[in-house]
Amino acid sequence: MKKILAITLAICMIAGIIQAQKAYIRLGVGGGISLKQYEGAQWTDETSTSSTDNLVIKSMGLGGGFNVNLGVGYMLSKYVGIELGVNEFIGLNKKAHYSSTTNNTTYSSDAKLSGMMLQIIPAIVITPGLEKMNPYARFGMIVGVLPSITESTSSTANISGEYKVTTSSESKIKLSGGVALGFTAAAGVDFNLSKKLVFFTELVFNGVTYAPSKGKISEFTIDGVDKLSDLTTKEKEWTFETKFDADEAIPSGSPDKQEKMSLNYSNVELNIGIKLKL
Repeated sequence: MKKILAITLAICMIAGIIQAQKAYIRLGVGGGISLKQYEGAQWTDETSTSSTDNLVIKSMGLGGGFNVNLGVGYMLSKYVGIELGVNEFIGLNKKAHYSSTTNNTTYSSDAKLSGMMLQIIPAIVITPGLEKMNPYARFGMIVGVLPSITESTSSTANISGEYKVTTSSESKIKLSGGVALGFTAAAGVDFNLSKKLVFFTELVFNGVTYAPSKGKISEFTIDGVDKLSDLTTKEKEWTFETKFDADEAIPSGSPDKQEKMSLNYSNVELNIGIKLKL
């Protein structure tokens, strides 16, 4: 008799848990501001003359931008759930300007730098399970796949004097390879619009760093003429290494080697969207 009562009680408890379990899909959009980074890479505004050289050091943080996020979640109970999110991050351009003036030469260049990343985010969701307005917290890790950084530079040189020459150039560099890792923490509120539809808003902190494994010049023109084919493999391609011989004689047909660097994709985001309870 006791065994029958225990089994019956266990079945009732399992049934209660199953009834409390809920699956959902969420779709959101948002934007974020980057956290600063001054070490590991140089990014400056510079104005140079024959007598002065003025530098303005700028943050290399690449976390500022927009995102589109999709998640599938499953509430294990009224208070705890698990979620798998996919976040497409599209970074805003960071800009830097350089100008140099000597006796008969003026040179200026403008650079733009931006990053992109597809983020896979497994997470745990914790909530008090309220009916109308339900706050929640989400904690998880970030695995950034297919990360890339694009740098575009436009330059102009003017030479005066007996012979006047104006030359312009355009180039584009892409850094890629490797996987970015980090963590995420979010605090938000669900507004239950109906039994199935929920509007949410959340504040998210993402701590992410990325160290590219390779770089490549993808575009290079001088005065509108494509010059990319004139560059050797060593001149237009390179790998980032944690250890290498700086005096190594690398053949022109092989990629060059540069010191490994880590770039900061960390940011604070504000997201809004909807959840559909299944």
